[in-house]
Amino acid sequence: KDHLYAITEMHSLGIVDITNETSPVLDTSFFAGFDLQTIFPFEDKLFLGSAIGMFMFDVSDPAHPVAVGEFSHGRACDPVISDGHYAYVTLHAGSFCGGNANELNVIDITDIQHPQLVKTYELIKPTGLCKDGDLLFICDGTEVKLYNAAKPAALQLLQQIKSTDPYDVIAGDKLAMVVC
Repeated sequence: KDHLYAITEMHSLGIVDITNETSPVLDTSFFAGFDLQTIFPFEDKLFLGSAIGMFMFDVSDPAHPVAVGEFSHGRACDPVISDGHYAYVTLHAGSFCGGNANELNVIDITDIQHPQLVKTYELIKPTGLCKDGDLLFICDGTEVKLYNAAKPAALQLLQQIKSTDPYDVIAGDKLAMVVC
């Protein structure tokens, strides 16, 4: 709508009013969770990835986000995406985030106030991820892995694409852009 969200410092979410596109205004900033790293908007929800878990906010009223749930995990860097029914969280170790997990957590968010871990998949060193329909893309080590995610509790690896240190991936309409 007329708002953007930004991590203004490690623990705060900023609300930026873009009603006047040429003069955006940082309206407010508030504590939204510890060690925030990523923001993923989906419909009227925000999913915040942090080094200690995932924080979920309802943004039905964009100027006043409301915390609606969280999912905790061991310490690690934590990108997150969602399709509305599931959240997909990759954890990777060996960085400033700490921890030793290299995995994908699939979390059922049907009851967003009580998210439930569906399954954990071991990976090499995942970073960015995205979903296009039933296709799940994960940057993992020196590859981009492509999964059929029609059944999140039973992902099927379709392809492993070699790449030079893929860091993030953006996909849509059967096209993917990989950031290395």
